[in-house]
Amino acid sequence: MTLADINWPLILAGLGLFLFGIDYMGDGLKSYAGDKLKDIIDKYTSSPVKGILIGALVTCLIQSSSGTTALTIGLIRSGLMNLNQAVGIIMGANIGTTITAFIVGFDLFQYASFFLIIGAFCLLFSNHPKIKGLAQILFGLGCLFYGLELMSLHLEAVSELPEFIQLVTLFTNHPILAMLGGTITTALIQSSSAMIAIVQQMYHLKAISLYVSIPYIFGCNIGTTITAFLSALKTNSSAKKAAFFHFLFNVIGTAFFMIFLTPFYHFFLTFRFYIPISPRLQLAFIHGFFNIVSTFLVYPFYKY
Repeated sequence: MTLADINWPLILAGLGLFLFGIDYMGDGLKSYAGDKLKDIIDKYTSSPVKGILIGALVTCLIQSSSGTTALTIGLIRSGLMNLNQAVGIIMGANIGTTITAFIVGFDLFQYASFFLIIGAFCLLFSNHPKIKGLAQILFGLGCLFYGLELMSLHLEAVSELPEFIQLVTLFTNHPILAMLGGTITTALIQSSSAMIAIVQQMYHLKAISLYVSIPYIFGCNIGTTITAFLSALKTNSSAKKAAFFHFLFNVIGTAFFMIFLTPFYHFFLTFRFYIPISPRLQLAFIHGFFNIVSTFLVYPFYKY
């Protein structure tokens, strides 16, 4: 097996279909919820705790923590929100973004064709806004799962490459390199959800170990902050501070978990022994646990 034997166009096509599915599903959720997201954010963020809840909710709806953060920076720039409000939303956005990993983790691949068929027919034959919004959600889910399945079929071949085996061995010996790998690859494609889904697939195929997967996911959380930095390039100082907080939040969480990586790894092995769940769902729980604990770590110091 060599690099030339891998069908890279189909892997990239699967990734593209997955990203389109997330985006299209997010559009459907926004349509179904109504055009009130900015009003909700502005009205119910008087305290950081409320901001965390709203940030998580909005991110679940639009399927993108980067999108929520970019929206928040836009509201700061226009003077509709202050920095204290933004901090809560950004923390919540990191929790809300884990929903995609859980969707992937529940192994709904066998229903992908039904999602596509029902979604397509509703889009073709209905003009009702709510039904069209629901149809977009279903069609987006179908694309998401088909994209993952397409990637999975060809990622298995990647796992047999000697170069890939050497890289994984290096990551196993140096978890910091795995974390940096997650940061760089996520920054390049600007989607932590997509990169974490790929890691879930590779772990499911037994191409990478749990010990490599964990720091890689931590790195994905840092890499996704690039979108916030790009959104804040030509904005006021408060918006730049919000973007920097998004970065700092994930760096602090990652630093904490990397220090305690080995104990956390063994703790999760025990959890997995007593509560057997699918490999994809295991990483979804790790991603969720990481972001919730990071929020508890950072919350007492948000004013500073």
